[in-house]
Amino acid sequence: MRLTVSSVDSAPDELHGQVPFVVNLLRQIPGSDRPDYWLGSVTPPLRWVVDGAEREITHLVVSARWVGGQFVTGARYLPLNIAYVMDASVLTDARLEFATCAYVAIGVCDVTASA
Repeated sequence: MRLTVSSVDSAPDELHGQVPFVVNLLRQIPGSDRPDYWLGSVTPPLRWVVDGAEREITHLVVSARWVGGQFVTGARYLPLNIAYVMDASVLTDARLEFATCAYVAIGVCDVTASA
């Protein structure tokens, strides 16, 4: 599936200028508080400025904003949580460790099938 993030709130300043962006969902990954986080990739990478240094973000962890919400093809205006992947171990881990990500924003997305 593919998410098109059309707006963000409570986000780093530079993320607002990169909307809309597309997230290709790769796989679901359970966390300690809920089972329905998703690992996704973004192309082109997102820019993130931290302590005056620019970082390139290629992967995100996302979830429906409210527990029980789901990413289903055709969903529109779905609120979601967005975290940047900070440690590549998330790409192969069986469970999500929150220390490997940085929560950055609340967003709104539409869900489409992968092209």
